[in-house]
Amino acid sequence: MEVFTLDVGSGTQDFLFSSTDGELSVKIGRGVKAVLPSPTKIIANRIRKSQDVLLYGYTMGGGANKKAAVEHAKKFKVFCTEKAALSFSDSLKKVESWGIKIVNSKEDVEEDVEKIEMKDVDWEFFQNILNLLDVNISEVISVVAVQDHGFSIEKSNRKYRFELFERVLKKGATLSDFIYEMKKVPEYYNRMKSVVESYLDAGLDGELYVVDTVFAAVAGCKSKVRKFPALLLNFGNSHFVGVVVNRDGEILSMFEHHTKVIESRGEDWIKSFVDRFLKGEVQFDDVYEDGGHGAYVGEVVDVKEIISTGPRVNLSPFDIVSGDLMMTGNVGMIKLIEEKG
Repeated sequence: MEVFTLDVGSGTQDFLFSSTDGELSVKIGRGVKAVLPSPTKIIANRIRKSQDVLLYGYTMGGGANKKAAVEHAKKFKVFCTEKAALSFSDSLKKVESWGIKIVNSKEDVEEDVEKIEMKDVDWEFFQNILNLLDVNISEVISVVAVQDHGFSIEKSNRKYRFELFERVLKKGATLSDFIYEMKKVPEYYNRMKSVVESYLDAGLDGELYVVDTVFAAVAGCKSKVRKFPALLLNFGNSHFVGVVVNRDGEILSMFEHHTKVIESRGEDWIKSFVDRFLKGEVQFDDVYEDGGHGAYVGEVVDVKEIISTGPRVNLSPFDIVSGDLMMTGNVGMIKLIEEKG
């Protein structure tokens, strides 16, 4: 099985094209991999180098591009189509309050502006890479991981994201329940839906799956566990996530906090927090009121192993996953596809 995987983060986009031997063994050595600047950073740089700009295209991740657009609007004209504007906020009124003018389509802007397409995946770019290997993306399985908070104007972005996770967790979910075939992506995941839309608009007609970055990371982490139940920790650039799983990948409990918050607390606090979580003493409000997303405790078990990964794994006082840390999410995506069957 040949698989194209792309893990889109706030700092980097990690690309791996590889194959598996059918026994949950990823042959990274036979593939091609690269760690590139994230799309949000690339677009932010393009905005800063321009004068008047038009942002169009798809709903993608925010972060650096949002900051650049807001700052740019103080000096130059910034136009933005609705789908592209949703990258910055679920509220278009809020986007307009930053000085960004919302338009229906790029054809509505007749002025001389720099046109910048917003999208999480540059399919043409990666197809050009695979052309060197005589590979057509449509003929392999593609898996893309993005961080999707779900679309909600009324509720807190932090709260709504975790509530969506909780809906699935309460049904007795496994990690593979969070990866979606492109025709089955829930409507509220507008960023994932945009990945699918961009894939089809690129004229691709193969198999495409999408998954949230946190589940890709912990699935890759799980592949290195020797004893279960295990706590899988992902120290991401934005989010600090912990998931307790059994050998079958069933999620017994989970939390999601913000990395910048836990970084300011230090190693002793992280150890204490994880210890309390494993004892079932950390609830949703404990994390949410502390600036994170939330926590879910379905079952308290005696964890046999704690293993961590992620670009900010330097913050971890626990064992670190072996191998290429930047490819953990990509390996996780391949594992999830295999488990999905």
